[in-house]
Amino acid sequence: MKPTIANYLGLADSHFGCKEHERQALLKIKQDLIDDYGLLSSWSFDQDCCTWSGVRCGNQTSYVIMLNLNALSFPSPPLQGKLNPSLIELKYLTYLDMRFNDFNQSQILKFIASLSNLRHLGLFNANFGRNIPFQLGNLSNLQYLDLIWNHFNKPENIEWLPQLSFLKYLGMSTVNLSKVNNWLHVVNKLPYLTSLYLYSCNLPNIFFVPLVNSSTSLDVLDLASNDLTSASLVLEWLFNSNTSVVALDLSYNQFQGLILDAFSIINSLAHLYLDSNEFEGRIPKDFGGYLDLSKNMLSGPISSLCEVQNGNLNILDLSNNQLSRLIPDSCLMHFEGLLILNLANNHFDGKILSSVGFLHEIVTLDLGNNNFSGKLPSSLKNCTKLIFFNLKQNDLSGQIPMWLGISHPNLVVLVLRSNHFYGAIPTHLCHLAHLQILDLALNQILGSMPKCLNNLTALTQKGSPNATISHSYKTHVSYLPFNFLHADRMFFMWKGKEHEYKNILGQLKSIDLSSNNLTGRIPGEIVELVGLISLNLSRNLSRNYLTGQITSEIDMLQSLDALDLSKNQLAGGIPSSLSY
Repeated sequence: MKPTIANYLGLADSHFGCKEHERQALLKIKQDLIDDYGLLSSWSFDQDCCTWSGVRCGNQTSYVIMLNLNALSFPSPPLQGKLNPSLIELKYLTYLDMRFNDFNQSQILKFIASLSNLRHLGLFNANFGRNIPFQLGNLSNLQYLDLIWNHFNKPENIEWLPQLSFLKYLGMSTVNLSKVNNWLHVVNKLPYLTSLYLYSCNLPNIFFVPLVNSSTSLDVLDLASNDLTSASLVLEWLFNSNTSVVALDLSYNQFQGLILDAFSIINSLAHLYLDSNEFEGRIPKDFGGYLDLSKNMLSGPISSLCEVQNGNLNILDLSNNQLSRLIPDSCLMHFEGLLILNLANNHFDGKILSSVGFLHEIVTLDLGNNNFSGKLPSSLKNCTKLIFFNLKQNDLSGQIPMWLGISHPNLVVLVLRSNHFYGAIPTHLCHLAHLQILDLALNQILGSMPKCLNNLTALTQKGSPNATISHSYKTHVSYLPFNFLHADRMFFMWKGKEHEYKNILGQLKSIDLSSNNLTGRIPGEIVELVGLISLNLSRNLSRNYLTGQITSEIDMLQSLDALDLSKNQLAGGIPSSLSY
């Protein structure tokens, strides 16, 4: 049975039978659409249109008030074609949502502007094109407008926007606004605006800000990926409004200089994204639940974290900077609710703080590419919710502790690559049923490979249900109606080269034990790991001495895209069915 949108919308309402002229209009709309998934299969001549999938009628009037054909839940755009002008017959329509369909880069028809009761217009990723009609400014009751991820021409201006005086949500990300020099002054005239999304719009730089800010209700402001250069003017505009911004995204711009303490003045700020700029200086000492300062030019110690009094911090990403000298052991106790801690690619040294064991909620701990030394603190066993654990390229030593496989049952990624760990691979690692990436390469590990590797359940299954390794969390700001999502990322050695993975990290399944001192046979159980796409047992620069016959059953690993058994003392050949 083909899925219908009713399965996802659950739209049902009491009514007195739909209006005949509206039923005819909906049938004409259906005629102009290719419907491969049967979304509109309930739209037929002999049924009440108020019961059709995606259609809702008013309780008292039976006029169509909602048309929701949002196709987010489908694997590919289910509706294709064009919008029939008969839509204009639905004069009482207040809600129109066509997201995630394919309208073949056709223009948004100007007649939509005559639907004067419309309050919600959602066209996200619907493949509309050509010019955005300025007649949209006639929708004076509109509160929600989403035009993100379409293929519109560059608008010469957006002067029609202030006519939408009740607008609360505006999404124009990916619309090329490079010709709209007064974009800030235009959006400044929307007094009820709470969410503004203008990422990747080629926004012209701000040279002066309006003296009075009419947009005093902003909760979410996204100006990422625009090559803007003046963070101070953005902040000046926000301060003029006495705003209560909760989420501010200025990432992937060209902001330079010292990080302004003014960010800390926005008391409501719960999520601050400043990554991929050229900020310098100290870390702001007061911030909310999400702070991302990765890929900047921050240097020196991070002692200012000790001054943080806000216990609501969920995510702290300081990776890819020039930071050194960790905070005192006692400071981490302030962050018991921390979910993500990423300090990778800095200059931290010394032992890993034992107080990391106070981070009982942590799911991602990334300390890779630093100069940490010594043994792993046993307090890490208290971090029982860990999913992603990366310690590669440090100076850590000691035996791989058994508790790694006992205290962390949810681990998906375990990377200890390029350290000085020695001793045998503990069989307790075989308890990690969710493990997809195991990288112990470039250490001094001795002995044979565990025969229990077939207990790594996730590697015995082909494919993965999730493309990313993501963590959803609710902000402490109660009135925001949505959860935030964080996706882990890491550099991964693939066929001899390192690549950064994020959007498909959840699909990688790999074991790398290369460049150690392993001996003995490759256990036959390894052929049960049919989900593996990369297996590296090679000697490379060190002294693996794996021996014995390469089992012919290795051709069971049909998902493999990279296999390296070189520079050992193995006999036999690799079956011709496996070619790389």
